[in-house]
Amino acid sequence: MVEHTEESTSSWVTETSKKVNAAKGSDYVELDQGLMTVDQIDAVFNCLPLELITIDKDDRYVYCNNEIPKKMLLSPRWPEKLGQTLAQVHQSSSLPHVQAIMDYAKTGKTYELVKPSENEYMVASFKDMKDKNDQYAGVTEWIVDLLPIINWYLDQTGQKLVPDETKKTVDASSGASKKA
Repeated sequence: MVEHTEESTSSWVTETSKKVNAAKGSDYVELDQGLMTVDQIDAVFNCLPLELITIDKDDRYVYCNNEIPKKMLLSPRWPEKLGQTLAQVHQSSSLPHVQAIMDYAKTGKTYELVKPSENEYMVASFKDMKDKNDQYAGVTEWIVDLLPIINWYLDQTGQKLVPDETKKTVDASSGASKKA
C-alpha cells in the first residue's frame, strides 16, 4: 500500500515513486501470467484505443494512460490530477453522482455512462478491482468511443443501422423530463 503525500501536486508520481523505490523503465515486473518490463507495460496500456483510469481503494486517482487526446476525454483531468482524491478532482455539485457511481461499482457490477453525439459514442465503464485475497482494491474506469468500431463493423459486413420503429426515440441531449 502506497502512503500518499498529504498534498496533491503534479509531481505526485515522481515523489511517491521515490518514496517506495518503484520499478521503472527496464525493471521487470512479475505478473500473474507473465513477466514484463515497466516500459513494456506502459507500451501496452498506451496503445489501447481507450482512456484507462485507476482509482485506488482510498479513492485517489493513481493511473491514467495517455492514448486519448485531452480534448476528446469524457472528463478531462489527466495527468495533472494524479494523486488527488475524487473530492479534489470533481466539483462539489457532482460529488453525490460520482459517489453513487463508485458505490455501484464497488458492488462488483459494471456501471456504464454513455455520452452519445453525432460524431462519437463515448461509453465510460466503471468496475471494482479485487486483490488476490478478494479484498476491494479500487475501481478501474475505461472510456471508449464505440462509433469507430461500429462503423468498421458496418463497413466490413455491408450492413447498416436502421431505426427500430417499435422503440420510442430517446432525446439523449436534453436530459430527463419531469411530468406534472
